[in-house]
Amino acid sequence: MGNLLESYKVLGVKMGAGMADITTSYRQLCRRYHPDISEDPDAEEQMKQINIAYTVLREKFRREAAFRERQPITRPARRYPATEPKTEPKRQPSDARAQAAEAQRQKATEYAAQRAAERETEREAQRAVEREVLSAEAERKAYAVLHGYFKALNTYNYANAYSFLSTHDKKHINLESFIQWRESVARLYPMREFRIAGGSSIAVVTWGGNKTYHARKFRIIITEDNYSDNATILGDVDKLVINESGEWGVFLGYRELNELTRAFDKRFENKKKREIKKRWEEYYTGLHPEFNMLNMEGMRKTVSKELYRQRRYGGAMTFAVISVKHSGARSAVQEELQRSAAKTINSVLRETDIPAYAGDGVFAIMFIELGRRNAETIIDRLIETIRKNAGPQLGANANIEYGYNSWTGNRHADMDTLKLVLEKFSKKI
Repeated sequence: MGNLLESYKVLGVKMGAGMADITTSYRQLCRRYHPDISEDPDAEEQMKQINIAYTVLREKFRREAAFRERQPITRPARRYPATEPKTEPKRQPSDARAQAAEAQRQKATEYAAQRAAERETEREAQRAVEREVLSAEAERKAYAVLHGYFKALNTYNYANAYSFLSTHDKKHINLESFIQWRESVARLYPMREFRIAGGSSIAVVTWGGNKTYHARKFRIIITEDNYSDNATILGDVDKLVINESGEWGVFLGYRELNELTRAFDKRFENKKKREIKKRWEEYYTGLHPEFNMLNMEGMRKTVSKELYRQRRYGGAMTFAVISVKHSGARSAVQEELQRSAAKTINSVLRETDIPAYAGDGVFAIMFIELGRRNAETIIDRLIETIRKNAGPQLGANANIEYGYNSWTGNRHADMDTLKLVLEKFSKKI
């Protein structure tokens, strides 16, 4: 967006507007379209266009100001009518008057020297701070502070995250308000992770009272996973770590978080209302109409969710498949045995959170937080109960096979292994 006319249109100001009007419009648009506040799904793209337009116009005003400073100031020579010079007798100052004038000149010279020394001291202090901010050691310290802050956020340790904030922010935000704010954000984005993309750049921050802070600006990647391998949303933002008297701290710049917390909570309630209906629809469409267990589409979504959870948090997991067939030639007997087996598995698992699939005499079961030994015990009991409930007439010729795979500790489950377990029984997930 290098076109000036297009930049004016994006910011909603007239062509030729001053920098003050442009800045005011930019701030209003930021408060309206910032991704952390706006509910508009296109808010992030609109915010990028707004930032680009503001940068183009700001650079235009800077170039014009620099051009004006380089132009010599030419003034037309004034013409006055010729006048005869006045001749007045020069009065010689008295000794007292001469001494007073000399003392005044000396005092002015001393004051000028003192001010020059003070300005030089201020400049030297400024250069010392800049050297400290520009050093590699300063970047390492700032990186360590930001890394600790995001590590605490990713583990939901908000009290520890508060300790990494700058002194400036701690004057305006207490620990309780900070924790409430972060909890409200976590409710809205429960699977959000923060990672530092790379090196930093130098920045200067001017905040309330025209106080200036030297800062390091880092690029942050935000990751949100919604339980599937191919649904990762990546976004990037800038984060500042400011230097206050040699100490580094994460800069938020919020004077009061209560209003922002209420905004996040309101968005969360709206999101929850929208998702309740969606969840119920997914649940009913994911159930097998006859056996009251998941169909293949519902099982696939559930398995994808549990795989993500096991990769993220670890723990045990067992995926089992039970195949029930009858050696009799009649298809009606086969269907009756499969219906009896489905009813048995459903009654056993109904009071638990164990997801199961039923279809064509094949039953897939996901045992969460259960290792190989405990899962095999449950499977043996299920097979025994299936034979018992089927009765002697059906159970005598019942052919029941099963297979499973387990993961514990740091071994992570994956969809390919689950597919192999199912393919042994001619099923795909």
